[in-house]
Amino acid sequence: MRRVVVTGLGIVTPLGCDIDAAWKRLLAGERGVAAPQRLGPHGPPTRAVGEIAPEVVAALRAEAAEGAGPDAARLVDPRTLFALAASRRALAHAGLEAGNHPRAGVMLGAGPGASRIEDVARCLDADGRFDAVRFAGQLKDLEQESILRAPAEQPAACVASRYGIGGPVHAVTTACSASNQALGMAWRSVRSGETDWVLAGGSDSQINPLGMVFFVLLGASAQVDDDDPASACRPFDRRRSGLVMGEGAGVVVLESLDHARARGATILAEVAGYGASLDAFRTTAPPPDGRGAEEAMRYALEDGAVSPADVAFVNAHGTGTKRNDPAEITAIKAVLGEHAATVAVSSSKGAFGHLLSAAAGVAFCCCVKAVQEDAVPPTANLEHPDRGCDVDLVPGRGRALPVRAALNNSFAFGGQNACIVVKKYTAEEDA
Repeated sequence: MRRVVVTGLGIVTPLGCDIDAAWKRLLAGERGVAAPQRLGPHGPPTRAVGEIAPEVVAALRAEAAEGAGPDAARLVDPRTLFALAASRRALAHAGLEAGNHPRAGVMLGAGPGASRIEDVARCLDADGRFDAVRFAGQLKDLEQESILRAPAEQPAACVASRYGIGGPVHAVTTACSASNQALGMAWRSVRSGETDWVLAGGSDSQINPLGMVFFVLLGASAQVDDDDPASACRPFDRRRSGLVMGEGAGVVVLESLDHARARGATILAEVAGYGASLDAFRTTAPPPDGRGAEEAMRYALEDGAVSPADVAFVNAHGTGTKRNDPAEITAIKAVLGEHAATVAVSSSKGAFGHLLSAAAGVAFCCCVKAVQEDAVPPTANLEHPDRGCDVDLVPGRGRALPVRAALNNSFAFGGQNACIVVKKYTAEEDA
């Protein structure tokens, strides 16, 4: 089994698309959540989103259009646009270029895509049933970014096509754990020798009326003060009321150590282990004891032969919902034991919003930066920690802290749990 290292990071987030600049803003306690700008005159279902600013979207679209060829029409889909942008940045960061890469892969988490009620209605018969003949006849009139024209595999397929990647290409559609599961698959692919390197992570955008109203109807969306939307998501705070929808992408280059060293790449960190579990408790709620999350973390540490005592930072899933936050803290304390009292635990969802299938990809980039720079980011909007959330939650601003190893947690609807261990790369271990 080969060692797997991280050699490139690429992001698209509400705090920016440059990894170093966005990381500095995150450490400083800045937040990218605001009132939605691009939903038009119709009232949005919620007044707080982690949105990519319209002018940034336009710039990314112009950037991606260069040499797009037949892929140009797909750039309307924000998931594909964000995936291409983050991949381009990750490749540049790693010192890799587009070309013929038969031993490279693409493994990306992705959401289901946007859809308008009008698009769905066009495909139903008089009794409200899906009509395939009607669908075929209406296809040309459907919105370009509709789920009916932009399937979940489109971001991964477009990235592979654009950059000449000819190895395995996978799309993972397990909601909020999708990026971590894609990263775990990529890690195993590189470690086993199937690939030399993989672009891995995720991309998502549900900043549309249908995507947003789904979480409102579930009762999972945060209550918003129209005068202060940036404070809407409060992970681990006793006044938390739910999540805030976000969008973006986080893509990294995972590479075998031998391949990275042979080409003189800068090694940012090492991926040590991956664990996944299914708690099968409820579709939209975790078990109160956090057993599924606990299993995923234990598996990841065991897989990487990493001691809980080596963990200094947990990048928590931390959605700001009533049920998730205390269940995750319970799981963390069960896995780390007495050591949990000395570990920094924070969630970036108060700053970015919940990026859904892209969330763990961006969080993974934050873990790599934490390990690189010995600094941990804060939990935005945390003022009054809940009684059940009694660990070091890093309120206010980030701070310096030696980080030998970090856990990246992601837990999704349906009980899908995934955890990845990121640790410092040390040349002394090469032997």
